[in-house]
Amino acid sequence: MTPFLAEATELSPADRTRGTASARSSAACLAGFALVATVALACAVRSASAGEDPAGKALLDQMTKGKMETDLGRYDSAIAAFTAVAESKEATSALRIEALVRLGVVRREAGDAEGAFAVFERAAKDPRLDRQTKALLVRALGGVVPGDERWETIWPQVAFTADRSDPKRPTLAILWPGVPRAKRVPEGTAISLDFQNGDLQDIFRLFADISGLNVVVFPGVSGYANLKVHDEPWPDVLARILAANGLAFQWEDNVLLIAEPERLGPPRHFSGRRIDVEWGPDADPSHPGLGQDLKEALDEIAAAGQARVVLVPGVQGRVVFKLIQVRWDQAFDVLARVNGLEWTRKGNDLEVFPRRDASPQARPVRP
Repeated sequence: MTPFLAEATELSPADRTRGTASARSSAACLAGFALVATVALACAVRSASAGEDPAGKALLDQMTKGKMETDLGRYDSAIAAFTAVAESKEATSALRIEALVRLGVVRREAGDAEGAFAVFERAAKDPRLDRQTKALLVRALGGVVPGDERWETIWPQVAFTADRSDPKRPTLAILWPGVPRAKRVPEGTAISLDFQNGDLQDIFRLFADISGLNVVVFPGVSGYANLKVHDEPWPDVLARILAANGLAFQWEDNVLLIAEPERLGPPRHFSGRRIDVEWGPDADPSHPGLGQDLKEALDEIAAAGQARVVLVPGVQGRVVFKLIQVRWDQAFDVLARVNGLEWTRKGNDLEVFPRRDASPQARPVRP
């Protein structure tokens, strides 16, 4: 099956449902682990503080040594170097926290999960943890740092909690504001990715290609992500990207919905026969470039299940939409939900009406 990303937007000539099967993002395979911070870690401050200060220069030399020894796999020497900086009373707050984070990474790579957990926890509880050092800690814990604008807004709310679900490998879990912690993520193919300020829409296209699923993005979803992962299941990677941006996904059959958690609602199950749905910009010759009429699109899908649409007065709009080999009732549900609608079935009648809590972006346009 050809994967497809349906990027659903408000129903208007300038902003409407679109989709593409191309993956325009580039993903670089990684040869091995490396802790890469995409944020400026107050290097200028550290260098300035070092200046002519021999003690400051010695600490920076220790940090450099620790990084080199880590790259060479000489973990004992790296641990000694980072520990020296972390315990130094002459180190700046930023340098001390960076040393702690790097020390945690080295201990984890050396197989000392408990030691790594203790160091990461110490860094997380440090009252001097700031915007930049918290971003470094998030990356070290395998998390994703969102775009600068979002990170500037949410970083004080990002928290950490102990995760001992695997007694042999305790770790810190990242708690993102407004996003419930995922209890279980489905398994999937392992992937390696490297994104620096990657646009979410490009990332979603890539995941549609990777997963082979119909990926449907709700209106208004946007953002950026910074991450570097190696050989990790794609659903887990996607969940981390979404959580950092206040989003979540819902996977049912061969459709993956992406939106804010409150817009996804409880999981739904479908059993209708499979159909292909496609309305391009010129689906309606009488309205070139504007897509298909919403009611006619709903009618066409309902007909596949021998059902009839009952639409409340005033609900109007046009759509450009495509789903491949999706159960007809799921296609109907997706088309309704991304346009701020709900529906119930009574016999062969499908009653469609606006959601009371639908966001303005998701509501159908009314002339």
